Amino acid sequence: MASTTVKLSVETRDRIRALGGVTYEETIVEALDALEADRFWGQAEAAAAARRSLTDEQRDGLAARDADVDAAFVGIE
Repeated sequence: MASTTVKLSVETRDRIRALGGVTYEETIVEALDALEADRFWGQAEAAAAARRSLTDEQRDGLAARDADVDAAFVGIE
């Protein structure tokens, strides 16, 4: 894998070092993975909250639309 150099402040470098990973890259990748997961679950919760706020009529409309999409794919392999 190709690599590059990133300029960091001494304070940021020390924060990465303090997290105790085997390498800086491993520590940064782990932190990025955690951030991505946090954002994913935040978006999933926001979507679930939006869905819970729908009226019964809106939910029925979504269910009908989903059924139409599912029916369009019946028999396709």
